[in-house]
Order: sequence, then C-alpha cells, then structure tokens
Amino acid sequence: MSSVSSLVECLKAGEVIAYPTEGVWGLGCNPKDNLALQKLLDLKKRSWERGLILIGSRFEYFLEFSHAEDYKDKLLTKWPGPHTWLVPAKPRVSHLIKGTSDKVALRLSNHGDVCSLSEAFGGAIISTSANEEGLPTHKTEEEISANFPGIKILSGKLGNLMRPSTIQDVLTDKIIR
Repeated sequence: MSSVSSLVECLKAGEVIAYPTEGVWGLGCNPKDNLALQKLLDLKKRSWERGLILIGSRFEYFLEFSHAEDYKDKLLTKWPGPHTWLVPAKPRVSHLIKGTSDKVALRLSNHGDVCSLSEAFGGAIISTSANEEGLPTHKTEEEISANFPGIKILSGKLGNLMRPSTIQDVLTDKIIR
C-alpha cells in the first residue's frame, strides 16, 4: 500500500505504521518519540508495563538503547533472525519501551521488508503485533486497515515463522515466550 520512503516519513512525523515481519504483522513507531509510543499503546489498548520490542537491521542500531555490546557473541548465536533477546537497558530508555523491566527487548532481523524499513529509517524501530491486546493478530493488510483506520501499511509478505518470535533473557537464558 505504501512505500518504504513514505513509511519512514510517517515514523519521523510520530505516526504509527504497520509492516510484515518474520511471523506476524507488526505495528511500529519511532522509539525516540514518547508521543508516538503512547499512541501505539493506545491503539493496541496495551499497558505500558509489558514493554515493547525494538527491531532493526544492524547490531549497531541497538547500542544507544542497550548494553548489547557486552553480550554480542551470545546475541549473535541467534541473530539475525526471529529471536528476541532481553538485554540490560541503558538508563535513558523510555519506560514505554522497557515497561517495568530494567531490560529492553531487541531483535536483529533478516526479514527483507523489516531490513529495508530499518535501513531507510537509519535505526531500530518499535515492533509489536498488529492487534488489540488479547485479540488474535491480524493476518492481512485488509484486516489491519479495517481495525486500525488511517495506519500506513508497508505491503509485503510475512516470513515463514508461524508465531511471534521467541523471547529469551540474555542473563538467565530463560525463555519468556
């Protein structure tokens, strides 16, 4: 429906966007814009306490948000790909991203559309499933348009993952999801 460049402009303008990921359609916004973060949480009817995922195409995009450099070798055992790591957050990371945790969720993607979007934006973006909290994830662009009117959507195809990504704590190795 929309081009990568028009979606990057939406991100810079504080808007929420939708895009395909490895397993589900995602909603995203600029992680440095607290108004955009709150808009996204309001759309999803989701509490800030649970936190949000940062997704990007380059390891370096996570360094301003986390202490990923301290765990790089371990993180790269599952990256790039559909694996989300919980990594100690830097102090200035918004509570809207990390929730009640002292960690931030990071995923270095190899999904073509995610990578194109992240590269064009020049950084990581927020990624959360395209649904209202507690409801099934929307499976098509048409469902997203019907349920989130006005959201710009990056046309593309989902990856082969049939579920949301695994989430794992880098310190404890505990699988969260």
